[in-house]
Amino acid sequence: MNNNTQDTINTDTRTTQRALFQKNQATGEERVFTIYDQRFVEVCRKGILGEKKYNLNLSILEPWPVRHRYFSWRWLLSTLYFLIATCAYSTYLYFHRDTDVLGRLMPFVLIFVLLTLGSLVMFLSRSPHVIEFRSRYCGVPLVSLLYNNPNKADSKAFVEELKNRIVAASQSTRIDKHQMLINEITRLERLVKENILNEHIYEQAKKRIPNMKFNQGY
Repeated sequence: MNNNTQDTINTDTRTTQRALFQKNQATGEERVFTIYDQRFVEVCRKGILGEKKYNLNLSILEPWPVRHRYFSWRWLLSTLYFLIATCAYSTYLYFHRDTDVLGRLMPFVLIFVLLTLGSLVMFLSRSPHVIEFRSRYCGVPLVSLLYNNPNKADSKAFVEELKNRIVAASQSTRIDKHQMLINEITRLERLVKENILNEHIYEQAKKRIPNMKFNQGY
């Protein structure tokens, strides 16, 4: 394989440029990102389901990251459900102000209010802001960092370092865009086989290929 596209290396001989450790306080997930040998990044994610680790050649990444927020739909739906239940009980109590009814239903109203607030807190904690570096041609998120974690200074410094390394790796690559796209698709396919990448995302990425135009075509 071409040295410019190789994304595995002996860890005993590699040289680390910068590393970043992050921990999601809500889920307990740990993320470690390591830039090494000028043009590679290692991503390691540890959670309750185990550890996932993979390496990437920086030349397949787009140097301009995207910031957005993941939504925990499960907790959002839970919040809406308990909120609707609270409103339903409150409306019933408003039109039936009997003392006996109030005494029987008020505890349920208080319980649903607490469940609504608890679900809202879980939704906010499990819907983190992230900064994503995506693949150059297919736009697949490959490096996802928690925003301002562990702190703003370290996070910003690592993102800037990663951006600069991606640009440098891309400029030093001696293959055309057509071959770079083939390398990217090959790497995405390998990530699917390693259970790092969702197969649905990979299939969506392949569908974008016919819409891409290169000097040599695909």
